[in-house]
Amino acid sequence: MKWGINGLGHIANEFAEGMKDVDTIYGVSSRDYEKGLAFQEKYGVSKVFKDFEEMIEDPEIEVVYIATVNSVHYENIMSCLKKGKHVLCEKAIWGDHRELVDAYEYAQQHNLVLAEAMTIYHMPLFHKIKALINEGKFGKLKYVNANLGSLKEDDPNNRFFNKELGGGAMLDIGTYVLSFLRFFLEGELSEVKYVVGKYQTGVDEMWSIATKTKQQVLGNANITFRAKLPKIAIIAGEKAYVTINNYVRADKATIVYPDGTTEEIEGGKTKDALKYEILDMEQSIRDRSNDRTYIKETLDVVRIMDDLLTKEDLK
Repeated sequence: MKWGINGLGHIANEFAEGMKDVDTIYGVSSRDYEKGLAFQEKYGVSKVFKDFEEMIEDPEIEVVYIATVNSVHYENIMSCLKKGKHVLCEKAIWGDHRELVDAYEYAQQHNLVLAEAMTIYHMPLFHKIKALINEGKFGKLKYVNANLGSLKEDDPNNRFFNKELGGGAMLDIGTYVLSFLRFFLEGELSEVKYVVGKYQTGVDEMWSIATKTKQQVLGNANITFRAKLPKIAIIAGEKAYVTINNYVRADKATIVYPDGTTEEIEGGKTKDALKYEILDMEQSIRDRSNDRTYIKETLDVVRIMDDLLTKEDLK
């Protein structure tokens, strides 16, 4: 398949590395044409477009990877879909639940695939752990926890703290912890409680979130933009718990049993995280299926983010 990339920041470079063994980057677009030329030389891209609109007019491009700032994701998504392009959009795909539902419905009506580039849904290790949960290896599931903290520069002009650019911790890193909870808790998160701390620009700086499912399984997540937190997730059942370090792209985990004995499990490779996203996206396009796009999970996470941001007047 021939891919186009819109936005050429750090994550787009990681995406291009993941693409090397999979398929072809046909074209790229950036506000900085010189950056596009440098990207072309580095990754062997066929074509550099002067702007996004020119790129999506090209009939050669079948699928577009959107790696722009959060605030323009929806506009970019709909522009691509209306030109008949499949879309893989970087997280957070969008913050408005109703608009995202409309986008998914438009894609389905026009036989197109729309998905969020969320590594958690595609890592082989997590599918392995989920299979073990379903087999009963950990006993009845009771609790899931995920934390993520990054120390962003204390600068009001930083895009992470800029409301107009879709800044704030929830849309940037909250989507990771909520996606992790949603993937392993399964089913709609029926009850959500929270506390929030805000930055001087008015965006959300940190959150502590507690949730539970109808099956009475609890979930907890903590995120912050102004303090490092250990990137650790825990999945606890009645017979054992699992700890996962660097869980966003993890390839190994440790099972801990009540008597203190441990067992290591592995699956996939951290370095191939974006490659797994690409492979699942292309398979979804070939099958015209949503089995690998995790629409239900994505929409549930966006529903929660939308609700919390609305309650705190952060939209």
